[in-house]
Amino acid sequence: MTERSRLVERVWPPAAVAVVLLGWWTVAAASTPPILLPTPASVVGAVLAEPAAFARATAISVMTAAGGLGLGTAFGLALAFVAVGSAPGRTIVEPAVVGFRIAPLTAVAPLVLLWFGTGIPVRILLVSLMTTFPVTVASIDGLASPPASYLDLLATVDASSWQTFRAVRVPAALPSVFAGVKLGAALAVTGTVVAELLTLRGGLGAGVWAAGRFVRTAELFAYLLVIALFGVSFYGAAALLERGVTRRWGHG
Repeated sequence: MTERSRLVERVWPPAAVAVVLLGWWTVAAASTPPILLPTPASVVGAVLAEPAAFARATAISVMTAAGGLGLGTAFGLALAFVAVGSAPGRTIVEPAVVGFRIAPLTAVAPLVLLWFGTGIPVRILLVSLMTTFPVTVASIDGLASPPASYLDLLATVDASSWQTFRAVRVPAALPSVFAGVKLGAALAVTGTVVAELLTLRGGLGAGVWAAGRFVRTAELFAYLLVIALFGVSFYGAAALLERGVTRRWGHG
């Protein structure tokens, strides 16, 4: 199968679903008051009426989500290294991370905002609280389960613990690590919108709040669609990063 045919096979199912949903939306909107369900054309018109506002809000949200995912990934990997690298580490790290993650972002956010303010760095911190958990758990599972044959091979040449960790555990853990990163990417978008709804200082979340407050339904739908596209694109970027990293450093 050629690369082009594989691309077509991958793209046409979601494209077909999108066309069906768009057709259903158009038919339903024709018999529904616009304040409840705007037409697709009016939603596109809302974006075209204020392209700069949508672009600015998207840029702020992208910055927040990317920063939160990056910080959460760094925290998660550090905690996973501690958990796998020391005997009591896992028994301490996993319960602590799970216990902290149980608290919803909306419960933790008021305290964080009270301590540090409502700027973008604080929102990045809030998003990182959501993304640390999946990266930590997935990375621990990957680092703790390397191929036994590789470990046996390095044991025959008296490799040190650090050499084993670098040459076997980390490359073998990459698929698990990126499973956590991809889940974290989805959570980062959710966390970004929630943080922006709580702070109301720019971003797509603040746009959703403003559109809903003044009952601008077409604009509200436009922001929701932009958030959905942002989420899919962000997840796709994490998947592309996974492909490049695992091809270069993974065990194949």
